[in-house]
Amino acid sequence: MKKIISLLLAVVIAVGISSTAFAADEQTAELYTIYADSMLFQHSKEAILAGTAKPGNEIKAELYLGKKLIASGESTTGADGKFTVSFMAPKGSYTEYIIILYENGKDIKVLKNIVFGELWLASGQSNMMYPLAQSLKGVQMWENKVKLSKNLRVLMVPGYPEYKDQDALTLLPRDPQDDITDAVWVTGEDEYVYNMSAVAYFFAEQLMKKLDMPVGILNSSLGGSSIASWLSRETCESDKVLTSYLAEKGQYVTADKWKEDKQDVYTSVTGNYNQKIHPLKNFRPTGMIWYQGETDIGWEAEMYGRAFDLMQSSYSKLFGFENNEQLPIIYTQLAPYYYGTHTILPERNLYYTDMQQKNADSRAVISIHDLPLTYFPEVGVIHPASKESVGHRMFFAAEGLVYGDRDTYTVSTIKNTEIKDGAVYVTFDNIGDGLKANGEKIRGFAICGESGVYVEAKAEIISADTVKIWSEDIKEPKSASYAYCTSNMRANLYATEKGFFALPIGPFVTDKNYMTKTWLDIPWTDCETEKTWFNLRDPFSGFYDSWTSQNATLSFTDEYMNITSEGDFTIKPTVSYYDGEETSTCTDSLRDWSSYGKLTFSVRNNGKEDVIFDSLRLYRETFMWYSPKADQSHESSVIIPADGQWHEITLDLNSLYLYSNECGIISPNNMLKYLLNIELVFISDGAADVDIDNFRFTPEEKDSSFYFETTFSQADNVWEFLSAIFSVVLGIFFRA
Repeated sequence: MKKIISLLLAVVIAVGISSTAFAADEQTAELYTIYADSMLFQHSKEAILAGTAKPGNEIKAELYLGKKLIASGESTTGADGKFTVSFMAPKGSYTEYIIILYENGKDIKVLKNIVFGELWLASGQSNMMYPLAQSLKGVQMWENKVKLSKNLRVLMVPGYPEYKDQDALTLLPRDPQDDITDAVWVTGEDEYVYNMSAVAYFFAEQLMKKLDMPVGILNSSLGGSSIASWLSRETCESDKVLTSYLAEKGQYVTADKWKEDKQDVYTSVTGNYNQKIHPLKNFRPTGMIWYQGETDIGWEAEMYGRAFDLMQSSYSKLFGFENNEQLPIIYTQLAPYYYGTHTILPERNLYYTDMQQKNADSRAVISIHDLPLTYFPEVGVIHPASKESVGHRMFFAAEGLVYGDRDTYTVSTIKNTEIKDGAVYVTFDNIGDGLKANGEKIRGFAICGESGVYVEAKAEIISADTVKIWSEDIKEPKSASYAYCTSNMRANLYATEKGFFALPIGPFVTDKNYMTKTWLDIPWTDCETEKTWFNLRDPFSGFYDSWTSQNATLSFTDEYMNITSEGDFTIKPTVSYYDGEETSTCTDSLRDWSSYGKLTFSVRNNGKEDVIFDSLRLYRETFMWYSPKADQSHESSVIIPADGQWHEITLDLNSLYLYSNECGIISPNNMLKYLLNIELVFISDGAADVDIDNFRFTPEEKDSSFYFETTFSQADNVWEFLSAIFSVVLGIFFRA
C-alpha cells in the first residue's frame, strides 16, 4: 500500500512539475515597457509592437473596438528571443481601442485606451526639455489646475534612463537598447504631463485643433546634450571627417575602448541615441521637432551641418521612411545669448538657414530672436521662458512643410541684392503675403561702406518683398546686415499671412567681404526706450533703465527723450552694471568706439535760457575720461540756444581731450577700444527743458597718432596753460 501511495504521489508531482514547466513555456512573452495603456500609434501606417519571448513561439496581436475585431497580425519569435508583430492602423480618430496580445494561442496581455492619431518626435537639449510647468503660460495653467486634453498622448522618456539598475549618469551602454524600462505613457489628464516639453505641448495643442484627432509626442531630450550624443555609432562612423573632428574634441570613442562608467551622456557619440532614440525604432512618427545647438555653438558650422545631415538620414531609415524619403525636421534658430563674441550667435543662425536650404523639401527652420527673454532665475537666461510662440511657430512650419497648407513655412532667405543711389535694396523669398514691420519704425538694420565699419541704418519697405536700406552717413554703401548681433530682439521685420505676422525675417548679411566691425543694437541711441534688456551673466540679466540722470528728470516719447532740471545736470546711457563687487561693461553695449570718427546727436532747448553742453565724458577707467572736441572747434562744449529748434552736435572722436583739457595732448580714437562708462554734462543757470534724440556714429579714416594742441588762448586755467607749454616742449622733442 505504501508503495502504491508513493507511486501516486510521484505521478502527481511529476504532472505538477510538467504543468508548471508548460505554463512557463507558454507565458514567456513580454512587451517592451514603451508599449502600454493609453498609448498612441501613428494612424494609417503599420502599427508595430515588440518584445521578447521564447524562440519559435507564435505571437499574435488583435485590435478590437468593443468586441469587434478591427485588425490583426501574427509573427514568430526569432532565435534571438525578440519579436515584432504588426497590423495596419486605422485612420486617426478619438475612438479608443484595446489590443490583445497572444502567445501560442493564449491571450497574455491587454492594452487599453489605445488611440490612433498623429505622432511626432520632440528632441534636443534644455530648451526643448524645458517643462510645460516652467513656461510662462504653463506656470499659470499649473497654478489654475488646468486639465489638458485626454487626447494628448505623451511617451515620457526619462532624461537619464535606467541601465543595469543604474541611471545614464552612472552607466552608459555601448550598444543600442531595445527598450526604455522607466518610460511611461501619459495622457493630458495626468498631472505628470506637465513635465513634458513646453515647446512640444504648444506644438501638439495646435496640431490637435488642426487635424481634429489625438496627437502623440515621443518626448525625448536632454539639457546640455550635444548633437553627437544623438547619433548612432554606425551613422557617425560613416563620415570619417566628422568622426575625426569628434575624436579631437573627445566626443568619439571606439567600441572596443568604450567604458560604461566613464562615458558622458551629454557629449559622447551614442550617449543619448542608444537609450532614447533607438528603442523607439518601431514607432512611425510623421516628423520631428528639434531645439538644440547651444552646447555646440563652438563647433565649426560645417561639422554641425554634417551631424545634422546624418541625424536626419539615419532617423529616416530608423523610423521606416523608404525610397530616400526624409523624415521632416522642423528646428529653430537660437535665442539671443552672449556666447563670448557678438558674431558667433548670428553666424550660427545664418548657417541654420543654409542647412534648411540644403534639404528644403524636408526641413523648415523658424526664427525666434524677437521673443521676450523673460526667464526664471533658477534656470538662467539661456532658457527663455516664452515657449508658447516657439511651439506655435513650429506648428506653422509643419502646416506648410508636412501638411501642404502654405508655400511659405520657413525663415526668409535673400533672393536678390542691389546697390544703387546710396542704398542697398534686398529682395526676399519666403515672405508669405508680404513684408511688414511690427511698429512704425523698422529696426535692426545696419550698413557699411568700404571700411567695413557698420552703422545703424534706416529701412523702408518699398514693395511686398523688397526693403531699401540706407544711412546719410554712408554715401557709398557696400553691404547691409539685419539682426546681426547678440541682442537683436528689437529687429522687427516679419513675413505675413492673411494680415498677421508670421515668421520674423532671419538675420542676414548681404556681403560678407565687408565684416570688419558689426553694429550692435544700442537702444539708448534712439532716446525712445525707457527700459532696455541686457543679456548679462546670470543673475544680472534683465531690464535696466536705458538712461539715468543726476539732478534731472527723464521722460520718453516715441521720438525723443526729454530732460528737465533746475540747474546743472548729467545724463548717462546704461553701458555698465555693478555686481556688488566691481563695475563691468554690459556685453550688449558698444564698448569699442575706436572705429568711429564722429558722433552726432540732436538736441532742442525748450527753455527760456541758453544751456551749455559742457562735454561728453568717455571713461576708460573709473577716474580716467576723455572728451571729444566739437567738430570744427577747439572746445568740447557747445551752446544750445533757447530757440525751440533742433540742432545737431557733432563730436570729433579723433580729437580727445584728457579731462576736457583743451590745451594739451590730443588723443586719437584708438584710445576708445574699451569704454567703461559714458556721461553727457550740461550747464544751466536755471530751469532747463531739453530734448535729446538720434545718436549716430560715422566711420572716419584718420591718422591714429597722438598730436598736440598748443593754442594758449584756449587755456581756461593755470593747469591748461601749463599743459599747453608742456605740449610745445613735447612737440619740439618729437620733431627733433
